[in-house]
Amino acid sequence: MSTSARPDPVQSHALKLPLFNKLAGKRVVLASASPRRSEILKLYGLSPEVVPSTFPEELSHGDYDDAGQYAVATATAKAVEVYEKLVAESPEDPPDLVIGADTVVVLPPPSSTILEKPRNEEDQLSMLQDYNGNTVQVVTGVTLVQPQIATPGYSLSSLVNSTSVVFANNPPELLRAYVASREGLDRAGGFAIQGLGGLLIKEIKGDYNNCVGFPAQAFFEWLAQLTEEGTFLEMD
Repeated sequence: MSTSARPDPVQSHALKLPLFNKLAGKRVVLASASPRRSEILKLYGLSPEVVPSTFPEELSHGDYDDAGQYAVATATAKAVEVYEKLVAESPEDPPDLVIGADTVVVLPPPSSTILEKPRNEEDQLSMLQDYNGNTVQVVTGVTLVQPQIATPGYSLSSLVNSTSVVFANNPPELLRAYVASREGLDRAGGFAIQGLGGLLIKEIKGDYNNCVGFPAQAFFEWLAQLTEEGTFLEMD
């Protein structure tokens, strides 16, 4: 697609900031099928092209020192896979920026177990029982892939954001009723804070959007810093 035919990823309601000036007219791709991530970005004025990654989320948790490193590794694999696919499909129109993201939930110490989407309803109920009365961490890794001349043809930069979620001491019938709603089966950690899952949660400390699926405040602050440093979309 030519630049003139491509929709501008920067929406009219975006704040008049240098980072959005850099993004204007660019081919910006979100390597995620999550409608929540896309909606959060659009809320703040960025409407990326959506090209879901097919990377199997099978990295071993034990290979990483912490959940942030694991989430970044998965986000990077997703973003690189989509970037390389798009370059191969259309070398004359490569993406200017690919955004990858991965969100996990981490149980409190001493377990510190990393949880992703539940395998089934039984697994989801077990997760919710583990959360009861505890504070868990919702951790998102975000990776940017940008083209560069040097090998391997792209550069990587990453961000980690964490939000503390405090669960109430929920009665068993509430947990069972939530599982029966099937709302959280496709969500990291098995719950949706913006939906019925909000009934299970007493408070949060950090970015609410991160719990939904994308740390908007930290992300756009990061892009502003990269823009100021001159390391964002260098190949203009």
